[in-house]
Amino acid sequence: MMIDMKWHVASLVAVFLALGVGILVGIAMVTDSALVERQEQMIDRLEEDFAALKAERDSLGARLAASERALTASLDFEDTVVASLVRGKLAGRRVAIVVCREAMPAEEVERIGRAIVDAGGQLVRVVDVLGSFAPASGRQAVEFASSLGVPASRAEVVTREVASALAAYLVAGEASPVLHSLLNLGYVSVAGQNLLRPGGSGDADTAGAEERGGGRGGRADAVVLVVGSLDPGFTPADAGIPIVRAVKALQVDVVCVEGWNVKVSQIADYRREGISTVDCVDLPLGRLSLVYALAGWRGHFGIKGGSEIRVPDLWGLSQ
Repeated sequence: MMIDMKWHVASLVAVFLALGVGILVGIAMVTDSALVERQEQMIDRLEEDFAALKAERDSLGARLAASERALTASLDFEDTVVASLVRGKLAGRRVAIVVCREAMPAEEVERIGRAIVDAGGQLVRVVDVLGSFAPASGRQAVEFASSLGVPASRAEVVTREVASALAAYLVAGEASPVLHSLLNLGYVSVAGQNLLRPGGSGDADTAGAEERGGGRGGRADAVVLVVGSLDPGFTPADAGIPIVRAVKALQVDVVCVEGWNVKVSQIADYRREGISTVDCVDLPLGRLSLVYALAGWRGHFGIKGGSEIRVPDLWGLSQ
């Protein structure tokens, strides 16, 4: 029987097509299997890496918690030692504190007050400066002076008058009309401001002040200026430096302090004002330095660049 050539060719084509399709399907199956295997291997490795990272994180967390406990214990011990080292160093000394623009948390300011009291000092007044004393333009100066009742129009004159009014309160407890205007306008906040009397004594004889050191008023022998800011726009020229100069004009010592990790450090500007500085007052070492600076030891204490004295000479001061 003769085989039709057309059917023969068609059969061969069909066979080869089937063979080709089979080869392609086989390759695809092998490829998919290898891909799945590689994916499974990658997943296994990722799970192993994740488990290792989790174990490392847990280990670091435990070490960090242990370090924090050790640091807390160390700081508590240092505070106890500092309290012993400074005892009596400020006997009979009256100190006022002024804090520039939330330069330090309230609890740290409280620690400064406790250090002064532990040293035998008396904390007489505490003031927070909340706004700038330096008008940015002549027009603002006129408006600022008018709101305060200050007979001046030039910006530098207004700033000087405001700083002088605050210095008079810090040093002598004098509550002038300008100080009351600053209070009413929200530029400053004073412990016990409800007891301030225009033109009279403004001693912070209140529970709030007593918690910070039991102050009963009287003339301050020194002023502690707390600086450093969360706001880069609030500069030393806005309030701090004018206050320093006004207090120095009253023949009273100023010690400028800031925290060691403050966001915007300003201590370098105050070093140029010829006053003692402490750049780590939120550490026991810094509070020890502050007490010695208030007792008469002059210099730039701390751990930042520009400091001259890291640790005070604990036996070099007889007070």
